[in-house]
Amino acid sequence: MPSKDLERLDRIQQTLRQNHWDALVLFHPDNILMASGMLPGSTHVAAVVTADGEVALITPWWRAEFARQESWADKIWTFDWCRGFNGVEPLAALVEGLKSSREHFRLEAVGYDARMHHYSPAKLPSESFTYDEVKAKLPELFRSVADAAGAASQLKALKTPREIEKLRAAHDVAKAGVEAFYAHAAEGMRETDLGAEVNYAVLKQVGERGIRYTYCDPPQITSGADRTSIAGTMSNHATGRRLKAGDLVMLEFGVQADGYWADITRTLVIGEPTRRQCRIHEAILAAQKSAIAAYAPGESTGDALCQAAWEAMRGLGFGGGITHFLGHGVGFAYHEDRPILGPGESNRVQPGHVTSVEPGLYFFENGVAQGGMRVEDNVVWGDKPSQAEILSDFQRGLSKDAT
Repeated sequence: MPSKDLERLDRIQQTLRQNHWDALVLFHPDNILMASGMLPGSTHVAAVVTADGEVALITPWWRAEFARQESWADKIWTFDWCRGFNGVEPLAALVEGLKSSREHFRLEAVGYDARMHHYSPAKLPSESFTYDEVKAKLPELFRSVADAAGAASQLKALKTPREIEKLRAAHDVAKAGVEAFYAHAAEGMRETDLGAEVNYAVLKQVGERGIRYTYCDPPQITSGADRTSIAGTMSNHATGRRLKAGDLVMLEFGVQADGYWADITRTLVIGEPTRRQCRIHEAILAAQKSAIAAYAPGESTGDALCQAAWEAMRGLGFGGGITHFLGHGVGFAYHEDRPILGPGESNRVQPGHVTSVEPGLYFFENGVAQGGMRVEDNVVWGDKPSQAEILSDFQRGLSKDAT
């Protein structure tokens, strides 16, 4: 059983007091991980965190031992779903578990994650399970229920020192994937085969730094002018296209280690980069540095940091290639909804926020794709001006030998 993240639990208790809730009732994987230290690993799991800082998990019986080993829960309720074909209906069993928590902790007013507040490729089967039927029962179980999804997202946005250490481990895993990308990208290789090498490298990190579980969202490999010119790579999955000499090749991938995420992009060239490609790459790295240099803790808005990055690229002559914002929250999810580094974002970036910083440039001339490039790193914003820990401070050059 890991020791409790007391700072995390203290923050949850503060939120409960501010909202006059007796407990948070949480169903979704990100939120359960935040509250208990355990990635659920199954559907039909719930966490209850009380105003006294007690944590309970409700889980199918086969996850009981994992819950004892991986969470800091004070109490674990299990139900016998699928054991001996006993006819236990899991939704009803989960509701009974919530009744037990109500009685055990004497709960009346609760907040629950009615809606999810992030956007992503799906990352766990349990994220597709909406819990709508269970949530609909909550008003019958508790005197007062309130949507706490926004509060949960706000809690997750500010990471604790323990969580940042977990993110460092996740980025070690991501580093292995990036190294595989640079090592295996070669003329004649298919995009899908390169993606498989990245995924393989991630899976092999299980056991390193005590990591129990890794997952790599299918690596998005895009190559050639047509495919790399499109910024929205969320739907650009690797294809059977073979890499050619002179190709730009972009890797976008989300990596999870024990539930904590890294979101990384790297771009390389098959062969020798052109002078223009080098200049574009230099402008992107300058944009990252400019955003970090502009950071003032608790004062900088998402808009201000984004504009600093954009101005750097415009100043180097590449304003015409800007097509997307600078970054988003990351950590408990591949993409968290806060903070956002983008135009018009008035929310301020605080110490302990973790975001991507992902300037990119994408070019068309007379409607013809000329290729695109992005470098995405993840940073922990610090306590002092211009202070940010780059969690992904590893290979980001345009060739195998460049750093």
